[in-house]
Amino acid sequence: MMELLPWHQSLWQQLQQSRRQGRLPHALLLSGAEGLGKLAFAQSLARSVLCEQPDSQGHACGHCRQCLLLDAGSHPDLRLITPEEGSSTIRIDTIRELVGGNTLRVGEDAHRVFIIEPAHAMGQAAANALLKTLEEPIPGTLMLLVSAAAEKLPVTIRSRCQLLRFSPPAADAAIGWLEQQGISSTDAGLALPLAGGAPLKARELVSSGALQERQALMEDFVAVARGQAQAPGVAEAWLKRKALEPLLLIMAGWLMELVRNKLAGREAEGASPLQSLRDWVDLKELYMLLDRLNEVRRMSANNLNAQLALESILLQWGHITKGVN
Repeated sequence: MMELLPWHQSLWQQLQQSRRQGRLPHALLLSGAEGLGKLAFAQSLARSVLCEQPDSQGHACGHCRQCLLLDAGSHPDLRLITPEEGSSTIRIDTIRELVGGNTLRVGEDAHRVFIIEPAHAMGQAAANALLKTLEEPIPGTLMLLVSAAAEKLPVTIRSRCQLLRFSPPAADAAIGWLEQQGISSTDAGLALPLAGGAPLKARELVSSGALQERQALMEDFVAVARGQAQAPGVAEAWLKRKALEPLLLIMAGWLMELVRNKLAGREAEGASPLQSLRDWVDLKELYMLLDRLNEVRRMSANNLNAQLALESILLQWGHITKGVN
């Protein structure tokens, strides 16, 4: 039986209330940064829908026939659609096979659940192939689209799904959860800002030994803000370590952490060098930089010059933080 992550509770209760009232949407877009457990939530929801005897909170019982099939990974009415091994995209043929023939007809318990993850891996043609199903849903079928880059999905897809937005938990709650996972408070305090506030990504940073590398990237980012490093040199060095897309995701996480701290009026937190810049950056300019970063992310699949694209982000970051000392 899968347990909900603590920061999923309110979203879960919201959906279960809709379900009790017979208003569960036919399609949900689970949107939010990497490391927040969106796929785990989608799988828990699928189990809840397929279970014969969910409890009063909507959790799957874990022992009915449907749950046993789910545990065995052989339930005929649950399907996870992901890119094929070695590919970063979900092929149009995969979506055509999903929506064609008998695939979408509901199964023996009058429910069928499809999870598409990451949904933004669908190209335009694959998304178009899915569109008619979203426009004319089949009763009993639930579509769960999971994405850390929902802005890359066509508006026609997004508009036909109910948005379920996942946000990072408060820092103290996240650190408490990480400590329960066996991570020291020191490492948790260092990893969480580097992970953009996402607890699962913070846990991965610590367990994989990547914490030191991410700290080095943040130090470069802060150095650009302080005028101690130049954007072209930092961009070139970063691209020798990582591809453009993960670097953009990392920066988006840091910028969102700054936005959250400014909105909450928090004092700068000493564990992260980035937080020392909180009072030096303007909220409006942070949002403008995030817009620019998301624009570059949308264009990243179109033979974009990675060096110039990354330089442009870092130059804008250096501009909005000028005067930091």
